[in-house]
Order: sequence, then C-alpha cells, then structure tokens
Amino acid sequence: MGELFQRVTVIQRRGNESESVTVYKDPESRRQSSVMTEPFERMARHLVRAQIAFGQEVLRRHERANRRRRDGWLVEAPATLIESSRKAYNEARKGIPFKILPKA
Repeated sequence: MGELFQRVTVIQRRGNESESVTVYKDPESRRQSSVMTEPFERMARHLVRAQIAFGQEVLRRHERANRRRRDGWLVEAPATLIESSRKAYNEARKGIPFKILPKA
C-alpha cells in the first residue's frame, strides 16, 4: 500500500466547518539523507532542474522558430542554444552556495 501513496486523509464537512483526519501515513516517507549531504543533494537537484529548463527552453524556442517561418529552427539555432544556456546557467546558479556566480 505504501508504494502507491504515502498518506490517506479523510475530510469531513459539517456546514462551514471542515475537519481532516489522517487515516494512514507511510512510516518510511521521510527523507533518507544525512545533514552533511543535504547541501550536495540540493545542489544536484538544482543542476538537474537546470538541465530540464535547458531542454524545455530549447524545445519552446525551436517550435516557435518553426511557426514563424520555414526552416526557422536552422536559422535561429545558435541564438536558441545561447539563450537556453543562459536560462539554464541562471537556474544552476541558484544551487551554488554563497551566490559566487554572477547572474547572466
């Protein structure tokens, strides 16, 4: 039962009042990382989000260039990659401690 969901909450409404009761809670739903590795995990998560942002931005700009004109993706490919890289860099920058990287 714990693989499908982590918590079951029943909400009972009586007029304007609502009361929630947790019926089931998975005991293993807490994080499994130590205090020493949390900053590294956070940084890794931001880097993964930066890669996702890069891919989504490239795809969005690619489709937009194709809508604007025929073979527009080929003409705008360098600008697409540069702008998408800048967006991914700014997303990755959020995971670096002490904000040592400048904003692009």
